[in-house]
Amino acid sequence: MQSQSKVAIVTGGAGGIGEAAARAIAARGVHVVLADLRPAAAEETAARLRAEGLDVEPASVDVASEASVRAMVEAVLNRSGRVDILVNNAGVESSKPFLEIGLDEYERVMRVNTTGAWLCCQAVIPAMLRQGSGYIVNVTSVAGQLGGGLLGTVAYSTSKGAVNSMTKALAREFAKSGIRVNAVSPSLTMTDFAQRQLDRLAPGTLDRVIARTPIGRVGQAEEIAAAIAFLVSDEASFVVGHVMNVDGGTAI
Repeated sequence: MQSQSKVAIVTGGAGGIGEAAARAIAARGVHVVLADLRPAAAEETAARLRAEGLDVEPASVDVASEASVRAMVEAVLNRSGRVDILVNNAGVESSKPFLEIGLDEYERVMRVNTTGAWLCCQAVIPAMLRQGSGYIVNVTSVAGQLGGGLLGTVAYSTSKGAVNSMTKALAREFAKSGIRVNAVSPSLTMTDFAQRQLDRLAPGTLDRVIARTPIGRVGQAEEIAAAIAFLVSDEASFVVGHVMNVDGGTAI
């Protein structure tokens, strides 16, 4: 089946920033695939967004697995005939000090946060090249610019810093082919993902984070989603290779 509307894939789409991004993109008339490691959660989120009148579908994917990523993208292409937008949002956290992080945890964080984005880009870019157009947004973190310092420590910040560099390299390589690659770099955003990190840390951590944020509060998923929706729209047609801080001034 060939789709007449644009098609987007949002990884980690079952909740948090991913769900908010899917809602914002679908509100622009795009068919959105909610690709998530948790199939039941993706189904629940899809049902919720459909009830809002949005055109979405759930999909199962493990972004750390090349076979899983390729199978998911191939299924989307078989159904819709195209992929116009990719939002690499899936990720895992790590907040341990350097000397407490074992190799297994470091490699898991890198595999999901960095290699996962790499694999998804490799899977969709050939289709975008055939179309002559495409939009990719990688969700990184100000931790990747600051070396951690909020909730994500060395493994997490390393993984996100690598995605920032990947974003620029892919943008440089594919911009003339009609594929625009950018990134959104949030600071602490109140999602279930962030709450899990806060629950593991000392009481008062949230207050300390807010005190370090110039705007005086944490972010909301909808604020990050608005930036993502802008970057995958024609309004951002001249924005290429940019890492957009949506961070309340944290990276100043």
